[in-house]
Amino acid sequence: MALAAEDIDLMDLARFVRGEERALFAELRAADPVHWNDEGGSGKGFWSLTRYADVKAGAEDALRLSSADGTQIVSRRVEGKLNSLHNMDDPEHAKLRRITAPDLRPSKVRGWQGVVDDVVSELLDDAEAADEFDLVDMVAARLPMLIVAQVLGVPREDAPQMVDWANRMQSADPDHLADETAMQQARDEAMDYFRALTDKRREDPKDDLISVMAGAQKDGAPLTWEQLAAYYVLFVAAGNETTRHLISGGTIELDADPVNWMRMKDDPSLVTTAVEEMFRHVTPVSCMRRTATKDITLHGKDIAAGDKVVLWFSSANWDETVFDDPQAFRIDRTPNEHLTFGWGSHFCLGAHLARAEIRALYNECLRRNLRLEVTGDPIRLRHNLFRGWTHVPAKISRIGA
Repeated sequence: MALAAEDIDLMDLARFVRGEERALFAELRAADPVHWNDEGGSGKGFWSLTRYADVKAGAEDALRLSSADGTQIVSRRVEGKLNSLHNMDDPEHAKLRRITAPDLRPSKVRGWQGVVDDVVSELLDDAEAADEFDLVDMVAARLPMLIVAQVLGVPREDAPQMVDWANRMQSADPDHLADETAMQQARDEAMDYFRALTDKRREDPKDDLISVMAGAQKDGAPLTWEQLAAYYVLFVAAGNETTRHLISGGTIELDADPVNWMRMKDDPSLVTTAVEEMFRHVTPVSCMRRTATKDITLHGKDIAAGDKVVLWFSSANWDETVFDDPQAFRIDRTPNEHLTFGWGSHFCLGAHLARAEIRALYNECLRRNLRLEVTGDPIRLRHNLFRGWTHVPAKISRIGA
């Protein structure tokens, strides 16, 4: 049943599980583009920006919309008390970002293409050997972590542990705080591991990101352990979520019309535009929160200094004033200026690596003439920050069969 804009509650996670958020955001974009939402519990509520232009402008406006008080709607962080790149403003944000940004630029990512291709081949070998499988467990959760592990310098045999840490650091229910202990335990385990690996790299540097960070300086001094730890949590958590959910949701959309596979097989150049359309259509990280540093009036609504302001990238990516027929999944959509990786100073550091991973997966499927076929009803993650899936039944089929 449709809801009037004033009755829409974006903390009602059941509506996200049922896939109703597209209709909710369409109503908000049309009737209430700066929408006040009560939070429940101890939260004081938040404003939601849902139009493309407002979300993009808000992401650029770090002076009035700060990241320093947290980027999740609920007032807690996957990093715990650590102050990560997500939760900081310039100039400190820029100083820390510059440490790893050169190693995540496109030319550097191209140097890791062999690593990416090897991981993709391994996962598709496993999928081909299986009868039916869970796409999330078999491919989507493993691909980003196996690659990020090698980029960081984590030994191959330890990479599966990173998947476990990533799973436990992310809460499936943002309105349920009981799992904070489990999140802290996962952080502690990961940080014990990375502290030992950092010490090894300081004694014997390698060509990996841990060596880069362990040897880096900020303001003339080596990074503190707290700064390093926050960076490591960021790679474990953020390095997992976007790619993981994109593979799950993107494959669901792609396979909804098997003709898409044939079109890409006939014209492999479509893989690039198809992947960008997956990022737009799925938007794995649906939103990021900011906090107003001063009073702002937008579309007749008065946002007070200290108020939470949530930038809904998913809604922006479905804005009908920017994208023609935005609810349609088109593998040849162009232009496609989506905001999936954010905008401004907090544009996703791992965007180039994520793109390389996804393109490699579908290119290898085409090379083998394989289709990732969805065989049953996918199960959505109970979340409003991540547009994700916990289970996607699938099997390997031949394209055109």
